[in-house]
Amino acid sequence: MDTEPTASTAHEDFYASGYGTRQIYGWPGYRRACVTDPAFDARLAIKPSFHRLARKAARVPTRRIHIASVDVPARRDELEGVLRELRNTRHTVTVSLAPLENRGKFENINKALQNVDLSSVDWLIVVDDDVALPARFLDRFIYASEAASLRIAQPAHRFRSYTSWELTQRVWNSLVRTTHFVECGPITAFHRDVFQYVLPFPYSQSGWGLDVIWGEIARDKGFSIGIVDATPITHLREVAENYDRHAATRESVAMLERFGVRRTMREVLTTTAMLSRL
Repeated sequence: MDTEPTASTAHEDFYASGYGTRQIYGWPGYRRACVTDPAFDARLAIKPSFHRLARKAARVPTRRIHIASVDVPARRDELEGVLRELRNTRHTVTVSLAPLENRGKFENINKALQNVDLSSVDWLIVVDDDVALPARFLDRFIYASEAASLRIAQPAHRFRSYTSWELTQRVWNSLVRTTHFVECGPITAFHRDVFQYVLPFPYSQSGWGLDVIWGEIARDKGFSIGIVDATPITHLREVAENYDRHAATRESVAMLERFGVRRTMREVLTTTAMLSRL
């Protein structure tokens, strides 16, 4: 007789599978990225539904989008480049930055949001400074997320991009996928409908485990989350480059325990639907 997995069993599963520690070299598609990424780009370029998406994105009502990030003095030029591309949109964009201090990423983001009136925001986007975005990213990303009724969303990763999960790599012929998991970086978007459930962000030095919690909240509250393949990005630096990944893993397991997560890795890292047209 099957029994529901206990919290400790689920956490052992996450730990045994190397949560957040996957190495980029040897990933499916990575060694052939010089071929696979251009092939995927070419497929999007000739895909009629992608062009319809772009046209519709240029006509929808403007949204009020707030960008939150952490200002690292040594990487300020990189952050300005990211913000410049995010401002290249028809939407109304505001920005708040938290100075880098001895806090975790999302504690810094909480600090950045302290004086922001979120009641006047349609989407909150948390972004890092080490991400390369496609042209007109925000127009298409927001439209695709809303067309698929996503309430937490991330762009897919290109193959030559640092990520922790194969799930988040781009998928052939897909514009949007609904999933049980949206990564906690390098760019994550939250619709105003979920602010009450995810804000303020729980304390986490690394941020690992928060993304699993968001998936649990989505299941509990009945809203959709997912990945936008139509706007693939490149994460430019290795995950856990500036902190101890083993400590981050231990912290994430403790967080899953604290929030009573009972899903296995296989259950969490599953695509539930793929949309090739919107």
